Amino acid sequence: MKRIVFFIGVLLSLTVVLSARGQRDTKREEGKLQVVTTIFPPYDFVREIAGDKVSLTMLLPPGAESHSFEPTPRDIITVQNCDVFIYGGGESDTWVDGILESMDTSRMSIISLMECVDVVEEEIVEGMQEEEEEGHDHGHGGEDFEDAEVKDRSLAEWAGEWQSTYPLLLNRTLDPVLKHKAAEDEKQTVEDFRRYYDAAYKTDAEKVIIDRESITYYTKGVSNRVRYTYKGFKILLNRSGAKRVRYLFEAEGNPGSAPRYVQFSDHLIKPGEGIEYFHLYQGNVSNEALFEEWDHWPTYYLAAFTGEEIVQELTGHDHEAEAEYDEHVWTAPRNVKLIVQKISEVLKQRDGANRAVYESTTRAYLAKLTELDHAFQQVIDGAKRKTLIFGDRFPFRYFADAYGLQYFAAFPGCSTETEASAATIAFLINKIRAERLPVVFHIELSNEKIADILCEETGAKKLLLHAVHNVSKRDFDNGASYYGLMTQNIRNLQEALY
Repeated sequence: MKRIVFFIGVLLSLTVVLSARGQRDTKREEGKLQVVTTIFPPYDFVREIAGDKVSLTMLLPPGAESHSFEPTPRDIITVQNCDVFIYGGGESDTWVDGILESMDTSRMSIISLMECVDVVEEEIVEGMQEEEEEGHDHGHGGEDFEDAEVKDRSLAEWAGEWQSTYPLLLNRTLDPVLKHKAAEDEKQTVEDFRRYYDAAYKTDAEKVIIDRESITYYTKGVSNRVRYTYKGFKILLNRSGAKRVRYLFEAEGNPGSAPRYVQFSDHLIKPGEGIEYFHLYQGNVSNEALFEEWDHWPTYYLAAFTGEEIVQELTGHDHEAEAEYDEHVWTAPRNVKLIVQKISEVLKQRDGANRAVYESTTRAYLAKLTELDHAFQQVIDGAKRKTLIFGDRFPFRYFADAYGLQYFAAFPGCSTETEASAATIAFLINKIRAERLPVVFHIELSNEKIADILCEETGAKKLLLHAVHNVSKRDFDNGASYYGLMTQNIRNLQEALY
């Protein structure tokens, strides 16, 4: 994301100044309020309220993936010249902060959807795929890559001075990490995690220095320099079924007290990606024997890192305030009513000549949203089950909360993953069979692969539950709307719950 912000800054300095005057003059001649939205939901809400009274632009192309969207120079200029800018405000829109900070927004009204409602944090439910620690479910490091993408890496990749995490565990510097993990795991205590990491991190080498051809181990102030030869890489599946790449090395000659075989794992798969830490598997039997080792992985961070910085890395965030919130606020019609009211107020303030029109259309649209909310509530009140299964991401957290539904899914709503682990697939299959769930849902613009697997294994029916984050080009051209797509959801939801 830093790359995107830097890229945007350069674009702004080179293009906005040159282009802004001509575009502004053209828009004044049109005589309409210029409204820009990043994604489809607010685009459709404005369309319902304002109709042809405004000039409306959506930046995300129909059919595009919103979570990986990057603005073009034209997009940046479009934002620069608008009167009203509406965006989601979540993780997918972090690029927005960079461009808004780089331009004069004093004439612009800005609406964040997430600031219109009460937001909730992204949720990881039982069985859901999440990032994992090496070989386990206790931390960071999930991979999603094709085997052909993996490239050879020399020992020089890890050149530098590195500190072991084991002394930090022993002197209790890592206690905040243990407490953080215990707070997230109801089944394990701080002491459980202390024993787990004691086994994983344990090593006599409190420091290592690596150059292009050797590793120097420092144990109680005594150094031992050993030359190692590269022996290729191995792609493995850990106990959770996730891919891991290990880079293999063998000592030249007698290594003394140092290990003859070492394997680096840092969750990277090709040269030059930048390394801050690595796990070092080690043994004296063979590299093949080490492929079975998943419990002992001494971990090293750059020597320049402070203990506090390592704690921040291991807890997965820099500050407690940096929680990731679910951005799909529009999936609950009750939230949309609040968003629509906010948009209507801004349009009335910026375009007083059409105030009466906006008031009338807003009342009519709010009535439709109330009708939609009641229709969902009626279906769910009469349902014999309250559980949804998604072989996909789950962007319906606000919807599920609003109507008291339980759900199980392959990924959380903002995930960019497309392939689930064997453990996640097995969990979902067992859940479908145990509760005799008749439907597996997928979301729009999905490859549907996971849903297909679940249906093939269980005989469940595959159906779409449209999150309305974006629509296909065909649906867009045919006039798809939030109200229409959510009305279609009612029918599919009824089939799943009855």
